[in-house]
Amino acid sequence: MPGLRSRFIHYHFKSKDGLFTHILESIFAEYFDRFDQLPEKTPTEFDKLVNLIRFHFRFAEDYPDETYIVISACPAKLQDAAHVCAQYVTTQGQRLSQYISTCLERGIASGEFRSVPVAATTGLLLAMVNGLMRRKSLRLDEIEGLLGAVLDFCHHALRAPD
Repeated sequence: MPGLRSRFIHYHFKSKDGLFTHILESIFAEYFDRFDQLPEKTPTEFDKLVNLIRFHFRFAEDYPDETYIVISACPAKLQDAAHVCAQYVTTQGQRLSQYISTCLERGIASGEFRSVPVAATTGLLLAMVNGLMRRKSLRLDEIEGLLGAVLDFCHHALRAPD
């Protein structure tokens, strides 16, 4: 009954943009809900970064189709600040940047991390997380052990010298 399904969708969503907006709202609501559930208290600041990176890997695995839609369709909409993609992606970037920079600042202050330029390192880690999500959601070649390699790299890059 494709005709009935089509009428149902058209009844609830007056246009393709309406359906697209609904999908984006749903996926970002789930994303932010899960993001907000990341533990505040961890033994180390590095554990928080590990949780963040694992969260993104899991999210792309749990929501492959939805993540694919965001990764493939949103970049073309980012120049329009009023578009729902730009709004959600901006919010996501701000929240991730705040999370990462806070971890770095606390880790540096406690001596857990080496002294690194916080803004630049935050940008690097943010780009890495976004790139990994993109690879996973676009179903590019699966690299065996990628998560472990990413975590090892971050650990060695941030760990304060003994």
